[in-house]
Amino acid sequence: MSKRNLVIGIIALAILVGGGAFYWYQQQQAAARAATATRQTATLARGDLAASVNGGGNIYAPQQTNLNFGVSNASVTAVNVQVGDKVKKDAVLAQVDSAALQDALATAQANLASAQAAYDEIKAPASADELAIAQAQARAAEQNYKSAVAKLDALQAPPTALELQTARAQLAAANASYQAALAQSKLRDQQTLVNRAAVTKAEIALQAAQAAYNAIAWQSNAASSQAAQTLQTATIDYETAKANYELQTTQLNDNALKSAEASLATAQTNLNTLTQGATADALASAQAAIDSAQQNWETAKKNLADLQAGATPQALAQAEATLQSAKANFEAAQRNLDSAKIIAPFDGTVAAVNIVVGQIPASGTTAIALSNLTHLQLQLALSEVDIAQVKPGQNAQLTFDALDGRSFPGKVVSVSPVGTSSQGVVNYTVIVGVENPDPAILPGMSASASIIIAEQPNALMAPNRAVRTQGGRKIITLLFEGREIPIIIRAGLTNDQFTEITSATAANGTAVNLQEGDTVVLNATTTNSGQGNFGPGGGGFFGGPPGGLR
Repeated sequence: MSKRNLVIGIIALAILVGGGAFYWYQQQQAAARAATATRQTATLARGDLAASVNGGGNIYAPQQTNLNFGVSNASVTAVNVQVGDKVKKDAVLAQVDSAALQDALATAQANLASAQAAYDEIKAPASADELAIAQAQARAAEQNYKSAVAKLDALQAPPTALELQTARAQLAAANASYQAALAQSKLRDQQTLVNRAAVTKAEIALQAAQAAYNAIAWQSNAASSQAAQTLQTATIDYETAKANYELQTTQLNDNALKSAEASLATAQTNLNTLTQGATADALASAQAAIDSAQQNWETAKKNLADLQAGATPQALAQAEATLQSAKANFEAAQRNLDSAKIIAPFDGTVAAVNIVVGQIPASGTTAIALSNLTHLQLQLALSEVDIAQVKPGQNAQLTFDALDGRSFPGKVVSVSPVGTSSQGVVNYTVIVGVENPDPAILPGMSASASIIIAEQPNALMAPNRAVRTQGGRKIITLLFEGREIPIIIRAGLTNDQFTEITSATAANGTAVNLQEGDTVVLNATTTNSGQGNFGPGGGGFFGGPPGGLR
């Protein structure tokens, strides 16, 4: 072959090789453009990232109660509320007839006041006036006792000559006084007869004068006649005699005679006692008087000693026991009276009213139901996988289907430490309180709760679909100038949408500074967990570093 033909062949071969290479390059570019057109991407973003666990349940009011009257067989006299009313604690919602209970309370109150006064009296020390009175009573009782003893001694002792002489002289004097009083009494009797006769004589004269006047009374000068004057004089004489008789009769008094007679009897008895000695009855009576006086003296001395010593522990304990019993009875009566009313135990909303005025409520039925709708809670069950991350005080978001999916804040109130097993699945009860509940939220509504278990502010976040696990490492694919570059990341907080990127390195270990706005490729729904290389040659970037990489 000539040299010229060789050169031409070489040129032709070069043209052929170059054309093939160009065609291959065009095919590769077309394939890359087609791949770029079909793959899905997202950008890294910064924001507040929160991780949560989710559950569902029903709203209920933990502070709710069914209220009844504490008394039976009493008719309702007032119903002060209706369903839906908001009431304050201690408000009277309804009541029944309580007249008998009020009377019982008044009696118990009076008994309490009496027991209190008795306790105060026995507990307080005696006053100076009380001590002075007790001392005077003790002295008087002592004197009475001594007098009774002296009287018995006198009855038992023989009389002296002087006593006999004195008794005889007293008897003689008493007899003389009696005789004088008797003579005076007889004299008054005689004078009475004289005065009575004078009345009779004057009455006869008056009757005669009246008859004489009657005989001339028809005459015109009868009033000035001698018969009229005689009748007037006779009338005066009669009235005078009658007045003297009545005056003397009124003044008649047997007291002097009776007194003298009694004195005589006493003097005779005294003399007989001295000469004959005291009778058995007199001695028994004197001894009885001594016994009574002695008992009174002992009582007076004990009263004085008790006042001076103060109340004994036993007496004080008894008075205190009586007081406590009276207090208990009063409190029971007060409770019984209060039980005739239904009183709100807390602020709440009336959920049911099952009574009317005049009705006698049936035993065991609910009269009024009350719920506190300002304090609502959600009870949900979480699995044993999630429960370890939930703690009281964690924030939550509650969503209600009945309220068009509106969301409301909540807070974890309690976490049950004991789980319940059902068909091999263990769940734990979690109570979430509704924070500042909306009036539209009602007990019984179903709700979903998302409990925030961790939060990371200003986190660099990648969509979960951009992260895959390969060889135990988390990898994202960075898109740079149309090329897909694998990046190894360290994942922080993760939720159901995003993963926090805390650091990043290239396949060769070089640190990569990922930034907000970098584009990443979203993976298919399947996850590749096998071993593999990161790009041609086991890593690195083709050409210069992509944007955001340092």
